[in-house]
Amino acid sequence: MKLLNNKYILAILLSSLLSCNDDFLERYPETSLAPEAFFKTTQDLKLYTNTYYEYVVPEWFDYVSDNCVSYAESSEYNNLLRGSITPQTVSGWSKDDWGRLRRLNLFMDHVHNASGVPDEINHYTGITRLERALFYFDLVKKYNDVPWYSHALTDTNEEMLYKARDPRTSVVDSILADLNYATEHISDNMGDKTQFNKWYALAMKARFCLFEGTFRKYHKELNLETTADFFLNEAANAANTIIESGKFGIDKGNGPETAYWRLFNNYDLSGSPEIILFKNYSSEYQIRHSAAVQTYNWVTSYSRSLMESYQYIREDGTVVPFSSLPEHDKKTFIEIFNNRDPRLSQCFMYPGFIPPGAQTPGRPNMNLGGYPVIKYMPETADQFASKMQYTDLPVSRYAEVLLIYAEAKAELGTINQNDLDISVNQIRSRVNMPPTIIGSIVEDQSLKKQFPNISNYLLLDIRRERRIELVNENFRWDDLIRWDAGHLLAQVQEGLYIDKLGLFDVTGDGIPEIGIFENETSNTVPDEERDKYSFYYLKSNEGALNTFSLSEGDHGHIIMNGELNSRRFLAPQYYYFPIPQTQITLNPNLEQTIFWDK
Repeated sequence: MKLLNNKYILAILLSSLLSCNDDFLERYPETSLAPEAFFKTTQDLKLYTNTYYEYVVPEWFDYVSDNCVSYAESSEYNNLLRGSITPQTVSGWSKDDWGRLRRLNLFMDHVHNASGVPDEINHYTGITRLERALFYFDLVKKYNDVPWYSHALTDTNEEMLYKARDPRTSVVDSILADLNYATEHISDNMGDKTQFNKWYALAMKARFCLFEGTFRKYHKELNLETTADFFLNEAANAANTIIESGKFGIDKGNGPETAYWRLFNNYDLSGSPEIILFKNYSSEYQIRHSAAVQTYNWVTSYSRSLMESYQYIREDGTVVPFSSLPEHDKKTFIEIFNNRDPRLSQCFMYPGFIPPGAQTPGRPNMNLGGYPVIKYMPETADQFASKMQYTDLPVSRYAEVLLIYAEAKAELGTINQNDLDISVNQIRSRVNMPPTIIGSIVEDQSLKKQFPNISNYLLLDIRRERRIELVNENFRWDDLIRWDAGHLLAQVQEGLYIDKLGLFDVTGDGIPEIGIFENETSNTVPDEERDKYSFYYLKSNEGALNTFSLSEGDHGHIIMNGELNSRRFLAPQYYYFPIPQTQITLNPNLEQTIFWDK
């Protein structure tokens, strides 16, 4: 079994070491096993840090973003946009949130007791500090100012138990110090790429610094704009260190028509030049996931906005924005796939796609918007069920590093053609897309509408490239938040275009498979033929609205009725989450999150 699956080592021991009460601000009891008796050798440190792999969870969601049509799945982000998050209703800030930090700080408090090769001790210390940095990265993104703890809490230290928040600036400095230590001391040996390594630490530093730099640049309410460039430079430098190592490259697989898709339904990513860290799943050891089931026709589908982000390829090989095509907003399900960036049909279900185990092409679910997700689709039917998929999944990949580099350089205003050639254009080469050339970028009207305050065409194009390359890897919410683009989270997203009510073809064989009618009474298909089709009705026979409407009444883009007037984004308040009022009651020294204190 690979190292990443050893997360249950010492589970009973650690449950004793890490036991605590239900709430973070309640006092912690003394541990039932003295930590001084455990942290003695580098083997102890290895076993302890192996348990951190339970925090390594690949992401396959973009549900709450403009990448998706329906936000039916329950989450705190949905609740925020729907106005049901308040200090009285919000969750978090409990034992489950802070127990992870206690585990990490317990190591830091006792690692000095270990004997062994100093480099090995420093390696495991670096892993722990990396995990602590990532823990606090999540907190800062959510709450802004948070209390920083560098030691495990005990029931005797009331000063720390009832600590106030530390300013974002000091917490971020501590995060960066942890990341710098990690990049300098974690081994560069990647093994089978399922274990923490220096390159993963550098990738996480680049990710963190890009977020912090752009957040400070665009969020004027913090008055930290003058410090943004420092973090953008740190992001570019960390990414460049990975680039210059020569250890990674874009995985081009067996060709442009499948290379991107294969990266997300591969049974063994250890040999991929693009992988920095991945999670290996196994049918033999019953370590499985549900990526395909939870993305394909489950609770949502891709949006028209995302679809239009994939460029159109002209006959002469040049590319233009899809929005520049005549009547681009009236293209049918079949037409949108003509002459497009190949990544479109490796993420969106294309006409004629046959799901695993099926005998006929799949049909898009109009009740979800009509653009099903196939990015994580396995090839065998046995995996196409809940928690049955055992394909490997990336945790950190080189493409993200290249996008970080390009964006940071563009934000700094120092990007040149060589920077693009070693970053964005490497990614585009996977699917044989023509390179992006400075000075030759065609203005994209869709991008201008999304980000009206950005006039730099190149920066907008890098954002577009990031959107489609990292789709369904849980980046989009954070991206829109750091870019001060929360307004896009509140917009009702549209699905595919329906030119008229009636029957139409979605598989490309010229034979209709789907029918959309005003109501069941208006369905003119004979009863004996109806089993050939999938029918959808805009209204009941009594006139009540069903799941979706069309934007122009009897034609237009699919719009989810449940999404109309259901979301809003209050800026700058919604860029942050409140602390539960119960925790402030327990600790009067805590102040409520900015913009939530009234």
